[in-house]
Amino acid sequence: MPMTKRRYPALLVLLASLSAMTGCQDTRRALQQARDTLARTLPAPYFEDLVTESVSVEGNRLVLLVRSPTGDADKTRQVPGFDALRQSEQQQMASLCALPAVQSLLGTDAVLVRRFVDRHDTLFFETELPVSECPAPPA
Repeated sequence: MPMTKRRYPALLVLLASLSAMTGCQDTRRALQQARDTLARTLPAPYFEDLVTESVSVEGNRLVLLVRSPTGDADKTRQVPGFDALRQSEQQQMASLCALPAVQSLLGTDAVLVRRFVDRHDTLFFETELPVSECPAPPA
């Protein structure tokens, strides 16, 4: 039976949907592998008294939970220089791109996240970096 003009657009939509679902599954699988690899190294010191405690997958985001065991998020957010601290941490996100576990995420729509919390799980802030924005490895 010849392809009618009505069926052609429907076929294109179906193929695009299948392609998107496959891409999502590939991203999901890569995120789960990265999570499993990173989880084997945690908990790990991050900086001063901060500890990278766990890693999880939330949608297309690989979330590293960084805890301050003595900090207070509400008080810290009011301290002068807090915005500079957040910007500094945002700049540090590119360092995650060099991790072997993150290399498997290149070419996906994954987003790297560091979530900074205090001892009561109150959020200080989050930093994000889409893997697509990771700097190219040195040649």
